[in-house]
Amino acid sequence: MTYFSTTTLEPQVESRANPPQLIALDWGTSSFRAYLLGSEGQVLETRSGGRGVLAVTTDVLNQKDRTVAFVRELETMCGDWLQDNPGLPMIACGMVGSNQGWTEVDYRTIPSNLLESSASLTSVSTPYGPLWIIPGLLKEGQPGSIVDLPDVMRGEETQLLGALPQADAGDDPYIVVLPGTHTKWVRLSGSVVTDFGTSMTGELYDLLVRHSILGRLAETPEQPNEAAFLRGLDVAFGTQEPRASPGGEGILATLFSARTLVMTGNLDALEVHDYISGLLIGAEIVNFSRRWMNDGNEGVQGPTPVSICANTALTRRYGVALNHAGITPSFAHRNAAARGLWLAALATGLTTKENI
Repeated sequence: MTYFSTTTLEPQVESRANPPQLIALDWGTSSFRAYLLGSEGQVLETRSGGRGVLAVTTDVLNQKDRTVAFVRELETMCGDWLQDNPGLPMIACGMVGSNQGWTEVDYRTIPSNLLESSASLTSVSTPYGPLWIIPGLLKEGQPGSIVDLPDVMRGEETQLLGALPQADAGDDPYIVVLPGTHTKWVRLSGSVVTDFGTSMTGELYDLLVRHSILGRLAETPEQPNEAAFLRGLDVAFGTQEPRASPGGEGILATLFSARTLVMTGNLDALEVHDYISGLLIGAEIVNFSRRWMNDGNEGVQGPTPVSICANTALTRRYGVALNHAGITPSFAHRNAAARGLWLAALATGLTTKENI
């Protein structure tokens, strides 16, 4: 069972009476999803399961081979769209714009207004016209600091654009959580990204259950076990008796309990995966809520609004965890990546609502 997939929600297929206006690509490290969008940004068709950047470039030796490989994957995913709609504009986000991708696209440094960040698109040539790639975001950090460290994102900035409230949210701070292999916590003021951080929760979870000693006594459950997940959260939050300091003893001091609890008969083998998930997500929530929601005060509850932008399974899991911490989250637009790609294309004039 995968608890940390970065796949977004599947949209409904709209009527093809609505003419296509844009091909929008969410092209990441390990996945590739394509959207055919209509005149108001409606999703006419979605295709998933394409090869991500790492798979596309496995045998690449030079830039010519790189271009050929990416064009071939583009044709595999969208060939009929491109042939049926000659000249249709194309836009992409994600690791396709990294130094491992099709071409390297510069980052925009924060603070950065998401409504303006698409102004610096970079294009690559294809047999079907230019593919425009959205820049990622860079947090430079403070030189020499052991706390304020640099961070980057590619792709999530477009999801954030699609997750912005329809109406002007003002300048009050709020937080968007984008769970995944590398979960992003993003602090915004209106449409301006003021800070963000990465938690390698998903990747660490996979490593622990597949390749560490903690997985040796575990069995894969058929269904998620919420009680075991909540137990992990309680340990992370320090709410089990005897009560630890707020935030528990830290993830490095608690992870080994996923083995010792089984050895002592206090945790079933089928509960280990969810227990580890609770430990990791709980530690993540403690870390970011302390930094951004309470001005250094103890505890995890705070007034700053929090929104989750993820697929159904991860939205529910993070929703349960945040509620357990006393934080009531809202939920972002169900198809944020596609909406963000559409808004970026509108902002740069690649397409307009009138191009019908």
